[in-house]
Amino acid sequence: MPYSLPTDPSIPNEDRLGLLDTEDATQVEVLEVLLQKSLQDLESLPSSLIQDQDQTITGAAKILCTLIEDIAYVIHTNSSLNTDHLKEHLIKFQVPVKTSLNIISVALQLPKVFETCTLPVLSADGETVTLNGYQIRSLLAHQFLGTLSQPSGTDWGLPVLTSWFSGEPRCPNAVEGYLATILDYFAAGGYTSNENFTYSMYTAATMPDPSRNNKVPNVSLNLVAEESEPSGDAGSPFILVAAHSQPGPGPSATQEERLQAAAPSLCVSALVTPLLPDGAAVVTSPFPVHASWKGHNRSARLDTIYKVEERPMRCFILADALQLDEMSEGPYDELKDLVEGRVEREVKKLYAAFWGAKEMQKKKTFGNDEPCVVEAGAWGCGAFGGNVLVKVICMLVAAGLAGIEVKLTLLEERRDEVESVTRLLDKRWNTGELWGVVTAARRKGDIQRALS
Repeated sequence: MPYSLPTDPSIPNEDRLGLLDTEDATQVEVLEVLLQKSLQDLESLPSSLIQDQDQTITGAAKILCTLIEDIAYVIHTNSSLNTDHLKEHLIKFQVPVKTSLNIISVALQLPKVFETCTLPVLSADGETVTLNGYQIRSLLAHQFLGTLSQPSGTDWGLPVLTSWFSGEPRCPNAVEGYLATILDYFAAGGYTSNENFTYSMYTAATMPDPSRNNKVPNVSLNLVAEESEPSGDAGSPFILVAAHSQPGPGPSATQEERLQAAAPSLCVSALVTPLLPDGAAVVTSPFPVHASWKGHNRSARLDTIYKVEERPMRCFILADALQLDEMSEGPYDELKDLVEGRVEREVKKLYAAFWGAKEMQKKKTFGNDEPCVVEAGAWGCGAFGGNVLVKVICMLVAAGLAGIEVKLTLLEERRDEVESVTRLLDKRWNTGELWGVVTAARRKGDIQRALS
């Protein structure tokens, strides 16, 4: 079922601010008035005198933040949206009035770039959504302004960026970087109409029997002192994202949230794939990465915002791991990963991810037989509660079945995990043998004993 955009003329609105002289107001009419008035207010700010600069910057910040708060109230009946941090950022970093003008101007273009006022949603194997640069930038403007409604079937909140705006962000350094990146994007005018962005869904429907596969997976290990992205690869490798089952931007500094902010076009995944089905993953075409990052969670910090011509390209794989931290204990209390059915689920998810990457690789190289390279970290571990060794075995099995190369990165400080993974990779077991290790681990109740 398509997603209804905020300009859909069939959506009514109570016009809580009394902007229109009618009892049958529609949302698009109310939104048009709000946007046009804010645009006029911004254009009327003094701009010619140097001594007026601080006053102009402050005035523009107030206009933009008031607009966002009014939208929250009029469209979502939210009268308590806090935009203090956004306002402080705009003033502190002297964000030009032009940036706010660009945000509102491209938001007003939404009915022109989406004439049906709807957006296709991925839900089945092989489905693809391709958007041009004008469509992406207009959607991003509406995510910034907070106009978008919650997609059907989700419970994670609105697919917008307003969680970055509150006065007391959970991860202040990360949110500062997110705001700097998206505002730099709008300051430059956004993407062009001849740029295309593709999102494709793939499933594990054709996954072979892993116990009968004798291919040795092509997986290498790289150790780092701290997390950072993107890598120095000059091409456009695939990045395995430890996504939530309801993908999208957020105010913390998980890997997914950092990548969503670093590559703004990835934020639109919250609209085109609001819910990842079990056994499915979404793979993108090469997207420009606007910023580099170092660290994770509270240590995460913006490293560099790239110039337009220097932005590296990356393909992203959205694949959600089981949230084992929220699951009940099984027969092996110390290893929830080994509860019946969970390894199978993770292997299917990763196979869909890797097979999808291989299919997307064919499209982006026009059928040339180039290797498909996936960069991955400790997917499904950390906050998700997964065991690194079990998850690496799942990656190995899926990589062997899909026939792709995985460049695995782990933190060197996690010595026990690094040692276990290194021993595993040194064994050079084939896919069938690795699958046997998982089966043995269930019987023994210990993945380490199964490896011996």
